[in-house]
Amino acid sequence: MDYAKLNRTILAKVMAALKLINNPEIDPAIRQLNQEILFREVGTAVYAKVYDMNAFDFEIPHTTGPGIDERYYGLAKVASASVATGGLGLQEYVKNYLDNTASKAQHDATKNARESGKFPRVIRTVSGDTCKWCRSLAGEYTNPSPEVFRRHGGCDCNIHTEGYKSRNGQLGNYVKPQDR
Repeated sequence: MDYAKLNRTILAKVMAALKLINNPEIDPAIRQLNQEILFREVGTAVYAKVYDMNAFDFEIPHTTGPGIDERYYGLAKVASASVATGGLGLQEYVKNYLDNTASKAQHDATKNARESGKFPRVIRTVSGDTCKWCRSLAGEYTNPSPEVFRRHGGCDCNIHTEGYKSRNGQLGNYVKPQDR
């Protein structure tokens, strides 16, 4: 499944929250702190959901990934400073952050699955006009390097992961861990 597509469903909600936080009457330090909290919480939730779904698919639900990195600090700084520009280009930054968070979760789950003796498959496809670097990474992998999961600003590649359950039509039956 290409989990970055699911990020489009929350992008509008994240942008609405940013619009509320980016009130120019709020002190810039307070604004940036609240954006850090927003991006940390959203990033953690996206990572956890994508990792859990991959772990279920790869038959490693007992594992956990290392979690998100600290990119949300930089994104919060950019978002806070965007008040001066009216938020111009901010949506693309947020989209890239969400896509990279999903890709990191896919990478971590794939790595843990391989280390657990499972055989997940990763398929990276490109669409339309894309850069030379992305075209060079397109393909199907059974033991992918971390490079396969990397994205750049404006990247429109699909990174599709498959495990035993998705190949056998069972991923549609995914149930949250607390409901199992």
